[in-house]
Amino acid sequence: MAEFEGWHPGGISSNQGGDPSASYRNHNPGNLRWSLFQLGQRKGFAYFQDDATGMFAMRFDVMWKCQGKTSLGLTGESTLTDLIKIYAAASGETLNNYVNFICDRTGFKPDTKLKVFVQ
Repeated sequence: MAEFEGWHPGGISSNQGGDPSASYRNHNPGNLRWSLFQLGQRKGFAYFQDDATGMFAMRFDVMWKCQGKTSLGLTGESTLTDLIKIYAAASGETLNNYVNFICDRTGFKPDTKLKVFVQ
């Protein structure tokens, strides 16, 4: 997710080039807009003390969504595609690209039930 969300350090060694991405500067690999663990917000996105906290916050957010502990309507019976649709607020080709990106890197299928991630 961090890679698809554009989390990169920038500079010569980065294939993205240029300056670090906003998510990288904010230590926010998931581009979360809000988190229990944030220090504050910059331009509508949470920022964290360090990369480890930002990564934990992203994992925590996904875990809560997989367990149906948010107001977004996801449950353990929801699919990976359902999660990405809400997580990224994506639709159409962008959603398909994001789902394929995650599936290619994890080996999961688009219709994998979220309950498998919290067992």
